[in-house]
Amino acid sequence: MIILPAFSVIPKKTFLGLDKNSSYCFTVKKSLTSPFIDFFKLTRDKLQQEINLVTKDGEFPALIRLIIQDKSKPNKIGIERTWKKRFVLNVSWKGKSDTIAMMNANSVVAINLVGRGLKNNRQDISFEHLGDNRFYISFNSIYL
Repeated sequence: MIILPAFSVIPKKTFLGLDKNSSYCFTVKKSLTSPFIDFFKLTRDKLQQEINLVTKDGEFPALIRLIIQDKSKPNKIGIERTWKKRFVLNVSWKGKSDTIAMMNANSVVAINLVGRGLKNNRQDISFEHLGDNRFYISFNSIYL
């Protein structure tokens, strides 16, 4: 069984859904993009995969999405630019009310800080791959 590397995220506006679009997502570190793309077999024809976030309270649905930034579909015609092709990996739970409720209930410290316009330097969230499409997540307080 293949296990992907563990990683941590410090929740900011987009993670907490406090941005203009209520995004509820984050970008996976660049160094982890390639192994995750390979493991989930993400391609131009298969851009997303369902995953489950596991906590002590149960399993919650989310999506892992491949974003290909290569300007193959430009929104402004006639402007010549040279763009460096890059792949971005995004984990999202927008529209998944159970997952949103679980994240909000466990991210109170981060929500209080970010909601007041402050930088979250008190809470992070760890993601540990359990195999297949499951990730165990734990909410950690950071003591400075």
